[in-house]
Amino acid sequence: MRQALCLILFFLTLPPVEAKLRTRIFHRRSSGFSTRRRLFTSPLITDPGNVDLEFSGAFDTNSSYTLPATLKYTPAQWQTEFSVGVDTLASVVDDTAGRSTHFSDHVNLAATTAFKAGENFSWAIAPTAAIFLRGESGSRLGGALFGRYDRAGNTFSGGTSWNGATRSSATNPAGTLDLTAGYGRKMRRLTAYGNVQWERSTGIDAFYSLFEGVEYEVNDRFAVDLSGAHYGLRSGAIDHQIVLGLTYTLHQHR
Repeated sequence: MRQALCLILFFLTLPPVEAKLRTRIFHRRSSGFSTRRRLFTSPLITDPGNVDLEFSGAFDTNSSYTLPATLKYTPAQWQTEFSVGVDTLASVVDDTAGRSTHFSDHVNLAATTAFKAGENFSWAIAPTAAIFLRGESGSRLGGALFGRYDRAGNTFSGGTSWNGATRSSATNPAGTLDLTAGYGRKMRRLTAYGNVQWERSTGIDAFYSLFEGVEYEVNDRFAVDLSGAHYGLRSGAIDHQIVLGLTYTLHQHR
């Protein structure tokens, strides 16, 4: 177990601001689900020695859906988590081509290192990579920086990420930058949260996205969350999703 695959965090969360991008970018939002859990409901990294699995179902209002999964592992005595993420199944509806259903067109990899700054503040940095399996050539490389302040059941969090294409195209922007801020409130086993994201990609106007959700911690190994996502605010092509997520600790360090 000590040799983990270099594994996710951020890839792209591009909304369909142009119709020609819809089939390529719908299921690339999946890494954002894992990121939001880090910022509000889960620790910044998996507990040392543990192996966690996150599995989600994201359902779009146009009947597209994706089933992303992320495997996360932090070696014992380490403060760096390795993770890998894919869409186990992606089914995208295009206005002209109809429905297309297939396995993920990319693999998300990340190594996230966490730090403490005092009793209540923690932050993390993560180099990231997204490797294309088909549809595009090359990969996207970048990094993420984010932090959270926890006190008396309240969580204030924020972060930023940037990634760039090794080989850009009309459906693979040369660069993408995003900024995120949000708030969460823990009430015993239930956590409610919300956050807003600003994003800008090369050749595409900046836009905002809004997310809100709740997570219920069933026990110390299993949690369920339900959230809503509203992509592309101010873009003229708002897209809505409902996301159901499960987090399960496959191996717990003793």
